[in-house]
Amino acid sequence: MAMIEFHKIWIEQCDATEGLREDFGEEKAIRYLIGEKFLNFIKASDSRPEFSQELPKFAARVKEIFEPHEIAEFLDKLLQEGAADPAEEWVFDDFEDAELEQRDMVSEAEKIVRIERAKELLLQ
Repeated sequence: MAMIEFHKIWIEQCDATEGLREDFGEEKAIRYLIGEKFLNFIKASDSRPEFSQELPKFAARVKEIFEPHEIAEFLDKLLQEGAADPAEEWVFDDFEDAELEQRDMVSEAEKIVRIERAKELLLQ
C-alpha cells in the first residue's frame, strides 16, 4: 500500500488547473490554484518542513501555468478584497464598539502576509 505524500499533492492540483481553466475559465482556475491551494500550502510550510521544501517547486510550476501579469493582478485583487473601503468613515472609538474580534484581525493580517509571500515567490 503506497503512502500518500500530502506535501506533493500540489502536483495533482496543478494538473487539475488546466481542466478547470478549460471548463470554468481563467478566474476560477487562478482562484483555485493560487487563492486556495498555493496560499494554504504557504501556511502549511510555516510549520511543516516537508511542505517548505516543496514550496519552490510548487511556485515554479504555478509560474509555468499563469503569466506574471495574471498572477500580479490576481494577488493585488486578493489584497483589495480584504481591504476596508477607504471612503468608509471610521465612527467607532475602539474595536469593541465596532464588534471586531482580535482573532479576525490577526487572521486578516496572516492572510495579507501569505499573499505578500506568494508575491515574492511567484513574481521574483
